[in-house]
Amino acid sequence: MKKKSGVKLMKSYRLRTFLLVVLCSILLAAPTGYSGDSISGSGNDHARGAQQSADLIGFSVFEGGTAYRTADSIYWVLTLSGSWKEMGRQYGGLVADDLKEFYAAITQDIVSRGMDSEELLEAAEALTSSLNSNMRELMQGMSETSGLTYDQIQQLNAGMFILPGLVFGEESPSTCSAIAVWGDYTTDGKLIIGRNWDMDRKSMKKYMKYLAVVVYNPESGNSFADVHPLGNIYIETGFNERGLFIELNNGMESDSNYYADRRNSVAVLAEALNQCSTIEEAVDYIGNIPADASYIIQVADSEKCVSIERPTFDYRVRMAEPDGLLVAYNSFIPPYPDDWQGRVPDPPTFETDPRYENLTNTANSNEYYGKFNVDVMTQLMSLDAAHGGAVHNGTVLQVIAVPADLMLWIRGYDYSDWQQINLSRLFG
Repeated sequence: MKKKSGVKLMKSYRLRTFLLVVLCSILLAAPTGYSGDSISGSGNDHARGAQQSADLIGFSVFEGGTAYRTADSIYWVLTLSGSWKEMGRQYGGLVADDLKEFYAAITQDIVSRGMDSEELLEAAEALTSSLNSNMRELMQGMSETSGLTYDQIQQLNAGMFILPGLVFGEESPSTCSAIAVWGDYTTDGKLIIGRNWDMDRKSMKKYMKYLAVVVYNPESGNSFADVHPLGNIYIETGFNERGLFIELNNGMESDSNYYADRRNSVAVLAEALNQCSTIEEAVDYIGNIPADASYIIQVADSEKCVSIERPTFDYRVRMAEPDGLLVAYNSFIPPYPDDWQGRVPDPPTFETDPRYENLTNTANSNEYYGKFNVDVMTQLMSLDAAHGGAVHNGTVLQVIAVPADLMLWIRGYDYSDWQQINLSRLFG
């Protein structure tokens, strides 16, 4: 099979540096046009789904860890405790069959798209080396009980990270958006945040059967939850026991630089959730670690949400404007600081990428302003980019959180109804 041009390039660069660049660039958020075609899915149906999925179904236990299914028996919810290696053993033992099945499916998919198994392992090892020691100990534990070797666990962890790059080649989708509302925007003043994780739904929808919420209760620091397909242990959407919700959007549209010698941002988010208990602590922790690549990171608690716009040369905290509403996508929002001038381009036009203006305008419309609750948020998150929302052909996973209640809702877009998880019963 003829290989993709991106794979061929691996032969001509120093492997470690190039692979890290590839892994980060997979998330590149180049602006793309929107066709305006209607996306399937009824807002009312999804709202009913959010109401009906209120409980978890106990499934199995292993060495102190517990596996549940969401109420519709759609997704796994795991709660783990102990050392990182012990939690890894619990993880592997609880869902061994699914981990092996997922590994076989995604590695075969990647190989069929032009990356051979040796190159996949090299890319996976590069990602592993950029994670912290806790994550590596977790992976070691998983390899002891899952029936997969450590190398296979690494490949599974990297699979969803690598796949979009093989699907798109040199083209890249607009990736990820978020909207947080509170105060006068909501019926009870409580903050509600919705998050779209966008890659390519066509190629990734079949893997939503493995979507899971994994709750880590480590021996030190805060307990926290990760929303990802099974075996993907890096953090892009997380929630801790102190009510901090964090989600990450790629920001390379605003700053395309990459520094392979800096700490991986997805590992930094795991550390922030484990070590930080307030927005201020999280902002200080994340902002003062130089970024390997540009990201836009939303941090919410029960009362407010802020956006950490984090280019590779600086960071700033963007507050809500107006109060009670914060919207983020893949570009920094003007006006920029004086010393950013000339280093950060203007955002894409509305015609190129309407998601930011869509979400802002829809939230301020008579239909939504002051009426937000979880069901109304599900309606907004069902709107496509041609009808006042942010959904497009890349939307794969959606998450809603209410930090005050430690409540979480998840769905694979166009795969399931919303499934509810009460994290207060799983932390600690």
